[in-house]
Amino acid sequence: MKRKIFTLLLSAAFYSISLFAQTDLATFSGKYFAADGFEFENAMKMKKMQKEDISLTFVAEANGKVENVLLIKWKGGEMKAYLDEKMYNKKKIAWFREGDNSFVELAPGVLAVTNKDASQVGDVLAKDKNQLKDFDIETAKALIDEKTSELKGEADNAELAKYMKFDAFKNNLEKVVFSDNKRIFGDAYGNPNENPKDHIKSQVIGKTIWYNCYSKINPAAKYGKSSEINIEYEMEGLKVDRKSLAKKGRTWGEKFPKIDSRDDFKFLAGRVAADPNAPIYDWAYLALMSEMNDKLMFGKSYNLKVTVYVYKDGANIAKLGDGVIAMKYEPESQAAMDLWKKWIEEL
Repeated sequence: MKRKIFTLLLSAAFYSISLFAQTDLATFSGKYFAADGFEFENAMKMKKMQKEDISLTFVAEANGKVENVLLIKWKGGEMKAYLDEKMYNKKKIAWFREGDNSFVELAPGVLAVTNKDASQVGDVLAKDKNQLKDFDIETAKALIDEKTSELKGEADNAELAKYMKFDAFKNNLEKVVFSDNKRIFGDAYGNPNENPKDHIKSQVIGKTIWYNCYSKINPAAKYGKSSEINIEYEMEGLKVDRKSLAKKGRTWGEKFPKIDSRDDFKFLAGRVAADPNAPIYDWAYLALMSEMNDKLMFGKSYNLKVTVYVYKDGANIAKLGDGVIAMKYEPESQAAMDLWKKWIEEL
């Protein structure tokens, strides 16, 4: 990437969009050159890449109806991409969408061809072929990343502000909270609107435990979508975590599918440690309780600490929150713990 011109392009490109928003969108219409090219099949049935004479036509209105559609045609086919009117009206960003594809204006006469969420740039189109020297794919990616990061940040700030209106979230930031009923974690709109009184501070070993983690950051937005979530369980100084256990072997790994980094400030519907009524379990919790078998005394309570991390490149890189629940060891707990130990030993 041409570092020398990057800052200039970044400011100039999106400033130009602001100016462009006050003109006729029909200026998008014309013939374009492509950095990489659009695929087509020639008369010999051979796959070729078309790098010039790609036609774009903006249609604002047709048959008395507002269309705001960009028609893209090349030798291999055609597609229609519709203007994201909400974004254009609010941010003056010309972003056209068609299924899994997007066309985003970088500067007058220059568009990036991206995937649906603009996390990848596949090509750059320009009316002037010389513009492709400045707006190569790498530069386009940097510009798009800057803009989408800004947009995502604004959306995240609004989402966090919305969540802060709920006592269950506001009073438990960077904490893990527990429940014996998964249904309390999130309404139909995903809001953390449970009554804080529904959170539990203790539970009998063998009975249901669900939990959620309310963090100040959106992990996927801050650390990237390649990051994951790791969960650690601790009791009496003994710690186990999902990512470490998954490395013990193929069978173990199958018990710990990847938890994608949350594109939110909480788990949508909570996470389970144990729910014998479902039945579903987190095998990391079972592994810990298997290790604690025969080490507990009836009638006593033992603190279970749950910590939620962001995990990337083989290590925990940030803690999102933690919480402690008192686990009571009762005579009825022994049957559950013996069963869990059997399951673990059979892995």
